[in-house]
Amino acid sequence: MKKTNFKDLKKLLALACGAIATMVSFSANTTQANTQYDGSFNVLTYNIASLPWPAYLSNDAGKPSGRVEHIGARLTPFDIVGVQEQFAYIDTFRQYTHHPFFSIEETLYSGGSGVDLLSKFPMSTTFRKTYDRHPFYVNKGFSKNTVTIYPGVYIDVYNTHTGDADNDATIIFDQLNELGDYITANTPADRAVIVIGDLNCHPIQSNHGLRPNLMTKCNLLDSREEAFQQYNTWNGSIDHILYRSGADIQLTLEHYEDITREAAPGAARFVNHFHKDGERLSDHNPAFANFNYVISANKKKQTGDTVYLSELKVDNTNNSVWFVNGPLGINQAIGEQPEGDGGKQNLNGVIYDYGLGVHTDSNLTFNVNQKYSSFTADVGVDEEVGSKGKKMRFQVYTDGTKVFDSGDMDPYSATQTVNININNVNSLQLKVLNVDGHNYDHADWANARFTVK
Repeated sequence: MKKTNFKDLKKLLALACGAIATMVSFSANTTQANTQYDGSFNVLTYNIASLPWPAYLSNDAGKPSGRVEHIGARLTPFDIVGVQEQFAYIDTFRQYTHHPFFSIEETLYSGGSGVDLLSKFPMSTTFRKTYDRHPFYVNKGFSKNTVTIYPGVYIDVYNTHTGDADNDATIIFDQLNELGDYITANTPADRAVIVIGDLNCHPIQSNHGLRPNLMTKCNLLDSREEAFQQYNTWNGSIDHILYRSGADIQLTLEHYEDITREAAPGAARFVNHFHKDGERLSDHNPAFANFNYVISANKKKQTGDTVYLSELKVDNTNNSVWFVNGPLGINQAIGEQPEGDGGKQNLNGVIYDYGLGVHTDSNLTFNVNQKYSSFTADVGVDEEVGSKGKKMRFQVYTDGTKVFDSGDMDPYSATQTVNININNVNSLQLKVLNVDGHNYDHADWANARFTVK
């Protein structure tokens, strides 16, 4: 046998260490790659400074004309968006913001608080509360929406704007304490929560009470603080995304970004995204977080289960008039303006508990990713419009191929049933085409549902 000298031994040890290092690296990468999440979603908060005349005269950054359409278009890719200072040009903003579910804020002069929530996930009608201590010139407060993130699994999303013109610490302290008390009293202790908004303070500013009054009281984490494992700068964003997991859903912060921090991966892209011609679109910076989630075993859908489309995220929309006329109807007809203004869906005297209500020229995309075996729905013009109802045409596309066309339907047409095999389908599109006008164009995808494979 050949004798191994010291140099050879060093080479062998180096090779062994290299092999071990490679194995450890591969093991870590494999573990990371094989980590299974049930899904993900992103959240963005943004004070858009859309002030009405004459409020913006003293601050040109708050003049909405020429800005809100650009802001609205830039918000489209994000799943859940909380905006603050949304007081003017609301219809213009809505035309460029393609979210199927949204709250509708009142103007500043009608007592609005300027907070507005946009979502690709179904959500409840907005509850609003004015803070007991608020400036005389605006009803600063918060909103609450219960968002369905997965069938039967909910997250309470709070959107708020705290402070006053001078950012009086005692006012912020009391407002955050009121919000914390409200969450404790009105959201189940085992439900996931997200709080977003312009809080006008940082966790390290103890006199504002963000940590004890809201974060500790409600068991909330700050996304920015979690991302960096510290919050030791006064220059961090005052626009926050706070969160906690629930019994039904475990949230993991996958990425956080705001355009105030240095050397952030993708920060330059994020900055440019919210600028136009080199100028900021608002005097605030947006904050963004992406979450992965795992659903508890007792809530996961099984083979043969029914999943209603009114419980699912709408992955893409492409509509015009509809977005000004009100959000998508969840288990109800579309109505005309505010959230939840439609009645139960009614097709030729048959009342439905589940379904989606839309206006014509609607186009909804669901990324089904071969998870379901069939799609079924009853379609027609809702009875609530009576003889005034307009003609329309329902179509279904799977992976870009049209597989159903109802032909022209009016209020007197018989209900049609859609039943399509989608075993190997990745994308399902539901379209309702306008035939003879947008007035009283209340279309129902009644009892629309998938069957889990």
